Amino acid sequence: MKEHVEHTRKPSVLLVSVDALKPEFLFEQERLGISLPFLTSYFLKGGRVAPKGMKSVFPPFTYPCHQSMITGTNPVTHGIVNNAVFDPSSRHKGAWHWFANKRVTTLWEAAHQAGYVVGSAAFPTSVGAKGDYVAPEFWWDGSEMDSAFIDAVSTPQGLVAEMEADIGRYAGGLDLSDDGDAQRYKAAAWLLQNKLGPCQEEKPFFLTAYFASFDESAHQFGVYSKEAARSLEKIDAMVGMLVREAEAIAGGSLIVCVVSDHGTLDNTHTVYPNVLLRQAGLIECDDTGRVTDWKAYSQRAGGICEIRLARKDDEASRKILDGVMRELAQDGRNAIMAVLTGEEARARGGFPDADYVLISHKGYEIRDDADGKFIRTELTQKAQHGYNEEFPEMRASFLLAGEGVEEGVVDDMRLIDVAPTLAALMGAELPDAEGRNVLA
Repeated sequence: MKEHVEHTRKPSVLLVSVDALKPEFLFEQERLGISLPFLTSYFLKGGRVAPKGMKSVFPPFTYPCHQSMITGTNPVTHGIVNNAVFDPSSRHKGAWHWFANKRVTTLWEAAHQAGYVVGSAAFPTSVGAKGDYVAPEFWWDGSEMDSAFIDAVSTPQGLVAEMEADIGRYAGGLDLSDDGDAQRYKAAAWLLQNKLGPCQEEKPFFLTAYFASFDESAHQFGVYSKEAARSLEKIDAMVGMLVREAEAIAGGSLIVCVVSDHGTLDNTHTVYPNVLLRQAGLIECDDTGRVTDWKAYSQRAGGICEIRLARKDDEASRKILDGVMRELAQDGRNAIMAVLTGEEARARGGFPDADYVLISHKGYEIRDDADGKFIRTELTQKAQHGYNEEFPEMRASFLLAGEGVEEGVVDDMRLIDVAPTLAALMGAELPDAEGRNVLA
């Protein structure tokens, strides 16, 4: 009986990430020709919101952001500093940082320790997350093989196979379309109904969910395209259904937080720093452009890239790289706005292993190819994130409502404040958090 009384004092918590959702799409809907009725009614009329958005991390790229969101720490601290593994020679076959970090406590782990039953559906950087029911985001080749791999790394093993028997194919990560998001919604709702709900008499739940299609539509068609707007409107409806399901299961004792990882902006050019490194003799390629040897290499993170030397004791290559970076710092070739040293990047919260970091001007997306021109007008994607986190276009969204949350506005908020704020509401401990509880 004592445990039940304690449970009634703790609300269940639903954290939803809507990739790349910019604050203006919430607070300037009429101007942008978009309608988000659920988010408007649930959060903008009675919730705690950040009209100016919240500052993302460095770099404001999906995977570093999501691990910062769930730990309250910067990438340099939790260690997931980019989407993809740094891999100039393709030894890891295009692997991403799918995994939850092992350096600092995550909100999943903290909630579990605080007496919550913990679930997650398709949340980036959740392979190996310390929760009770975790269907992570992971992919191999986009085929049915993905389901077998995801099922093997889910918690508990067999969870995804059980889920797919009811909802069909789980969207592992390569399907970022509207249809993929529909499956992500079904996965989150299935966890609520079949795993978290049955525990409610004993424990409140903490569930994380993720929607990717707005970001993907913006990549393909542009930030302000009708396609991106329609994807966001579909997400609004699915978030509404998920919240209503969570409310029914939680018996009204629920807190809902909807956030994004970063903003986004439209591209105008594409920049290839590895072209300069190859011209300087620091990269060798075969006839197809594949890297066969490298002494220094640039890996993209949207409008930012990190450059590493293959060997820290290679003074000859370091001297050449220093010269290339000095030239870029002087004129930027009309593309690069800042050249950071590794120390400056670490002080900013990212890229602990970088020798240099480049930050491009707005619209100049960075890519990794080592052949061709340094700057081109041909675009790989119409829009991108991972630009300077100080740009207003990179600001993320924050919405909070539910039991014990008073209506109001939050200013000067950062992405690393999300986890400690939710931890405080759950009575959970995040000893490593670098952010703050914005409700305190």
